[in-house]
Amino acid sequence: MPSRRHRPRRPTLLVVITLMGVATVLIGVMPTYATAGIWAALLLTLARTAQGLSVGGEFSSSTAFLVEFAPAGRRGLYGSIAYLTACLGSFVGLAVVFVVRVLSTPEFLASWGWRIPFLLSFPLLAIGLYIRLRVHESPAFTGAAAAPEAGPLTTSLRTQRRGLLSLFGITIGFAVCSYTVLAFVVSYLTTVLALPASTAFPAILLATFVGSLAIPLFGALSDRVGRRPVIVAGSIGTACAAVPAYLLLGTGTFGGVVAGQLLVWLFVAMLCGACPAAFAEMFPTRLRTTAVGVSYSLALALFGGTTPFVSAWLIGATGSPIAPAAFVVVTALISTVAALRMRETVGRGLPT
Repeated sequence: MPSRRHRPRRPTLLVVITLMGVATVLIGVMPTYATAGIWAALLLTLARTAQGLSVGGEFSSSTAFLVEFAPAGRRGLYGSIAYLTACLGSFVGLAVVFVVRVLSTPEFLASWGWRIPFLLSFPLLAIGLYIRLRVHESPAFTGAAAAPEAGPLTTSLRTQRRGLLSLFGITIGFAVCSYTVLAFVVSYLTTVLALPASTAFPAILLATFVGSLAIPLFGALSDRVGRRPVIVAGSIGTACAAVPAYLLLGTGTFGGVVAGQLLVWLFVAMLCGACPAAFAEMFPTRLRTTAVGVSYSLALALFGGTTPFVSAWLIGATGSPIAPAAFVVVTALISTVAALRMRETVGRGLPT
């Protein structure tokens, strides 16, 4: 039977941004439990699931485009833009939440004000769709060999097991440390440490902004020294920094809280900088989006998505506010082993 051409990836980029935008807006107009009962909870779960699915598809597709369009010797820098924009997006989202909190009364915030950040995503959806409608497939993808009769997922599982396992292992610790500074830290500071929002939010915003700006620096560094050394350093550094970082957070001072976050952010930025290009370079062009998307999304869901829950459970089970550091250390060590076993990909052409 004749082989069939691989399917274009641009529709995936359009679908994931639409799915994310629509799900976010729906949360903003969703009925409360008081008015819709269990249906409100089900709708919220459905919307959050849609957001999670879109994140996985977004990362693999956008990373593939960035790396494939990058000039020779600059794939690390170009690939790091995927995480730079994502982390700056988190910064903007948190800033909007903080502004709404400051300008709202507690009653307004509880009744309707919480919807404002979600509804503000609608114009961003329109802008994103406009940009992606103008995106064309990369020359590397257009010129790649025809795909076999088996689908890309089946082919990836059969022929790319080493790459899939390496990516999964590296993402375990990466997901936990990044979700710690991008998601769990808000509830940790405001609930566990009971810091006022006037201290917690500015400290998080400052650390997130500075940490995000470091990402392309490490992406560029990976172009010079290799992906493997930067990823190994980021994983080992995360394991070493976890306990001191939580101790600094526990001081409750503005300076201590910022320093504790930046200590983790330093190594998160290393991983954010080097991983996109490394992941893309592990797989041939026609399998790249599927292979990265499946392995990355699975690790992110199992370890990143559960980080706030596991961290809160560890605090409750041990009574120690630094107990979540153990979760960071263990997962970072797993990523270190996976990174030490990965093949260096810098300086080689993208596999086709």
